[in-house]
Amino acid sequence: MEFILKNHHKYNFTTIYNSFAQDKTLSLEAKGLALYLFSMPSSWCINPTQLRFELQIGKDKVTKLINELIEKGYMFKHQKDIVFSKRGELRNIYYFSDDKEILKETTEIFRNSTTQSQLPMSEIPCTEITYAENLSHINKDIIQEENNKKETILTSNISIRTFLKEILDEVTIINLLSAKPDLTIEEFKNLYEMATLEFKNGYCNSVNACLVRAVSGKWNFKHKASSSINFNEEELKVHRVLKGKLNYYIDYFQISSCSKNEILSKFLNECQKYDENLVNSYYIQLKEKLEPN
Repeated sequence: MEFILKNHHKYNFTTIYNSFAQDKTLSLEAKGLALYLFSMPSSWCINPTQLRFELQIGKDKVTKLINELIEKGYMFKHQKDIVFSKRGELRNIYYFSDDKEILKETTEIFRNSTTQSQLPMSEIPCTEITYAENLSHINKDIIQEENNKKETILTSNISIRTFLKEILDEVTIINLLSAKPDLTIEEFKNLYEMATLEFKNGYCNSVNACLVRAVSGKWNFKHKASSSINFNEEELKVHRVLKGKLNYYIDYFQISSCSKNEILSKFLNECQKYDENLVNSYYIQLKEKLEPN
């Protein structure tokens, strides 16, 4: 009688070296991370920040597991010279294998060279394309498409639309003003403060979705905005920055040869200094925008 029932899939499966799976010196958590990495394409860039967001684990945990894999000889970290780093490009490149010998042979060129400044061109994971020179026609198409979608009801209050465009994406703005055409800036500030509290405390998955549901009367807040707390202008500024990066990488994805995961990795690499909850909100939005229609 068989007690371990193995599947016989011919597609969409992952093969793991038995000696790795049975390595008793590795923790179960490290093997779990390894299993996730093995499920990715071989060209997938390993980004610790992205792993935190995808696997919903803390920075210390990711660092600990990666260091364990490096220590046991299953992962190698190659540090690129920061002089050659481009916008959104990773400065640490991680190589991973379930076979120590294959990993050692593949990364020998980096282990033997202390002056290696950057990966050989064939190893660079993404082709860089000049943003300014290639987005002009795309921007025109996007602007024209947005203009075609605008409704009379959405242009009745230019002030609120101008304010919202600095923080929200076009779809959210349309949904907000469709639900409440007479929405004022002060009303929005109060709603935004409460929606942010809901998100930070885990009561909703997205600030934007919470806002739309609240304006539509379909959301009961767990927290109430305090009249003694002024709207955080610094946080608003961060939202503007994150939205700019979101739009940049949506456009960049259209003209570059980068994969979805490479774009997400670049986005997170640029946003490490900002609040993790805010970054996660925009990360989810970017991930959705990059999904095929």
